[in-house]
Parts: sequence; structure tokens; C-alpha cells
Amino acid sequence: MLEKLRSFYRTLKLYPALTLVKRSPARKVIEADIDRWLLMIYQQKSSDTLARKLRALMYGKDIEEFRALLYYRLGEPSRLWDRILLCFATWFLPPLETLLITPSSSVGAGLIIMHGHGTYIDAQAIGRNCLIFQEVAIGAKHEEGERPTIGNYVHVSSGAKVLGGITIGDHCVIAANAVVVKDMPPNSLAVGVPARTLRNAGSKAEYIARGEVSE
Repeated sequence: MLEKLRSFYRTLKLYPALTLVKRSPARKVIEADIDRWLLMIYQQKSSDTLARKLRALMYGKDIEEFRALLYYRLGEPSRLWDRILLCFATWFLPPLETLLITPSSSVGAGLIIMHGHGTYIDAQAIGRNCLIFQEVAIGAKHEEGERPTIGNYVHVSSGAKVLGGITIGDHCVIAANAVVVKDMPPNSLAVGVPARTLRNAGSKAEYIARGEVSE
């Protein structure tokens, strides 16, 4: 009986977020995020319902980063009832407070943020299926400056900084603590402060082996 009550309570707490996802214009992108997070964490695809998959992530241990990404996707609803639901959702299942994705950032489907403490994302655009770690800063060099454009399948390691109106090509890897202030061609590796680019450093980031890559 106690277990049933606990399950009901969790379902009740999930209701605001689940309702918002179902009604969101970004539902397809959110579902792509969910599938990629489940694949990354559990190393297998899930055929469960949307509710079950969302529940697995929203209640997952030490993955409050997904909540932050979800609330970024949901944005600021225009309808009063949806704004009330969002308030309840963030109250019941709060995001990681030290992870910020600015509303003006355009982020493609399938973004994974691992150990996202102290991470700040303010990009012009980020492509599909990227991976970002903790203490990363992506943004302008100064206030009102131009912001980076990041391609698909880019791996940004812990402590890295990507600054200014630069372009990071597809399948690039930015090493830990690198400071990138210049364009990176596709399939390259950035290391050092300021970063130097090693061309042809690998056609795909290593983490992509965990998922399906069509490119």
C-alpha cells in the first residue's frame, strides 16, 4: 500500500511537466532529447510511453541537468494555465540551479549536459546531439558581443570556454580547459589556452559510439 501511495505521489508531481510537454510546440525536440538521454544513461533504447520515459529522467539520480534542459525547451508559456503548471513543475522537480541555458540560445535536439555544475550556455546556435560537460562557458567575449555558432555532434569537455562570434564545425572536440576564440573546421580538436586547432583529429567524438550516427 505504501509503495502504491509513493507511486501515486510521484505521478502527481510529474503531471505539470508531462502536461506541458504534451502541449508544447517543441514536443518533437523534447522527445528527441528524452530518447538520447535514455540511450546515453541506460545504454539502450526505450519503447516505453512518453510518461514513463519522462518519469525515468525527471526522477533519475544526479541528472537534474535534464530538468534544466526541459524547462529551457518549454520556455515561457503564453497561456496563464500553462504558466501556473510551469511554476508547479519547477517547484516539484527543480532544475540544476548552477546550469544556465539562456532563452535566446537556439539549441538543436539531443543535447546532453553531463555533470553540468557551473555551466553557462549563451550560443547563437548549437546543432544536434552535442555533449557538454561541467564548468563550461559558451557565450560572447563581452556584453552585447557576438556569440558562438556550434555545429552537430560537438563535444565540449569540462572547463572549456567557447567565446565570441566564432563557428565550431561538426564533429569537433574541445579538450578540457581549452579556451577557443577562433573558428574550428569540422572534425578537429582544440587544446590549450588560447586553444590551437589540430586538424583531422577524428571524424567523430568518442562518445557518439554510444548512439546512432547517421552522418
